[in-house]
Amino acid sequence: MRRAILAIIGMTVALAASASSLYRDSCYTLGVSAGYGYNTPYEHYGAFTVDANLPIHPYFEGEVNVRALTANTYDFNARLEPKFPLKVGELFFNLQVLYNLNIRNRMHGVSGALSFGYRMDYLHFHFGCGLRMLNFLHYTVHSTENSLFEPHTFIYYVEVFARPHTSFWNISACVTNLTDYQMDRMFTPHFIVNSYVHIDAHWCLKMQATCVPTGLGNSAPSFYGASIEVGGYYRF
Repeated sequence: MRRAILAIIGMTVALAASASSLYRDSCYTLGVSAGYGYNTPYEHYGAFTVDANLPIHPYFEGEVNVRALTANTYDFNARLEPKFPLKVGELFFNLQVLYNLNIRNRMHGVSGALSFGYRMDYLHFHFGCGLRMLNFLHYTVHSTENSLFEPHTFIYYVEVFARPHTSFWNISACVTNLTDYQMDRMFTPHFIVNSYVHIDAHWCLKMQATCVPTGLGNSAPSFYGASIEVGGYYRF
């Protein structure tokens, strides 16, 4: 009986690990990328990012993202993701906290989001709620009227893939108001195209192109900005 119980536990762990490797990388990874962008507030700018994926457990993983723009703005993101493998795909919770430091405009902000989603070979989506607080860097107890607090933001993320996640290359299209570096209002979507190609067992190249039709402080339905980033990551 004891051997049977141990065998069942071993099979369960093996299946969970297999499921996690299908939809998210089961290895620790460290990636860097560089890019170019243009938007109406910053005009032309360069972007540099560092990303780390932390698959702590088959049922739980983390991610850390850091970005710096030549427009003198900086972003930090931390994500925790409990997940529950199914026969087809997996369910997951997404808990995300972002800090945005905009030295250019002497502002900074904190955003938080909690969402629930589903992931399979050709589809990845999650929906939830978020909140955001923005303020000037010279904040004092007498300047609370200058702060911005948005306690109810509907979060959405929908991504469709062209190939299974086990393929050595893939391309996807995504629409969302929550990225690794920014949370926007419901009617301020980001349209994103992602792609990657695995060079070998450790190295992978990636590319991301983003278009944001409208943005914070530019609510008119006119072009706001676009960017492209190219980089890679190493799987340990």
